[in-house]
Amino acid sequence: MDAMIVSQIARDVFGTEPLKLERMTIGRMNVVYSVALPEREVIVRMNENPFVLKGTSRNIAVLARMGLPVPKVIAEDLTKERYPFHFIVLGKMPGRDLGLELPNMTREQVTRLAEAIVSYQRQMANLPLGSGYGWVPIGDKGEFASWTDIVCRDFNSGLPNAQKELAPAEIERIEKRLERLAPYLDQVRPVCFLDDVTTKNVMILNGELQGIVDLDCVCYGDPLYMISLTQTAICADIGQADLFYIDELCRVWGLADEQRQIVDFYSLLFAMTFLGYFGDDVSGYRRMLSHIKRWTAALDR
Repeated sequence: MDAMIVSQIARDVFGTEPLKLERMTIGRMNVVYSVALPEREVIVRMNENPFVLKGTSRNIAVLARMGLPVPKVIAEDLTKERYPFHFIVLGKMPGRDLGLELPNMTREQVTRLAEAIVSYQRQMANLPLGSGYGWVPIGDKGEFASWTDIVCRDFNSGLPNAQKELAPAEIERIEKRLERLAPYLDQVRPVCFLDDVTTKNVMILNGELQGIVDLDCVCYGDPLYMISLTQTAICADIGQADLFYIDELCRVWGLADEQRQIVDFYSLLFAMTFLGYFGDDVSGYRRMLSHIKRWTAALDR
């Protein structure tokens, strides 16, 4: 059914029959198709929820004016008057997600990528502070009253997974670290940052950055969160050898030792939640658990 609708959208927007449709499976929020047309390829993103895509074209316009490499918006319809989905049609960027390309990149290429991503985040930080915390289109009010609320939510979300695997003393160590971080978390301002330019949504071709995609929302809060999510994703899906990218992000960003420890703590919280994603992937589950134990042991330092 989705493919039939995408074909109809392509015919309506471009006046031609698509040559090929490919369902993209990396994302979780939207139904996404790559559509090959006679003269180009485009991306069709669909969602039944009216709020998911409501700010996408606006976000892209803001980022384009800032000079960030973002896809072109070709068409959108958020009414659901003709189709059972809200949809947006975007130009397709060349390359593949960073997670697929990182193991083949040279250290020089990884450094250039880190410099680019940090420069984008610094530009994002120059946008006006948010009126709340969390994930919304640029300029909208976040649903959380504080950054502490988000971090505590993440801890509580992953705790049931961790309790199955960690000793009570290890859980207590994480809880105490969260308590000690309270002064830091409470003073975090609602800074705007790109939250999901991680191992996904960063398009790489021949080792070089082509652009960033999946821009339905930004996050208001602590930009270190993005580095942490990237670190956890690398540990989960690629391997520890590719953590050089994290080292470079931290170095280029100029993080102090205390900030680097916060990155690892956020990564620990992400990893606790990630434990619930592996299904039958026993080796991936054990690999993630080993990182959790390592990050937990380091909390005493």
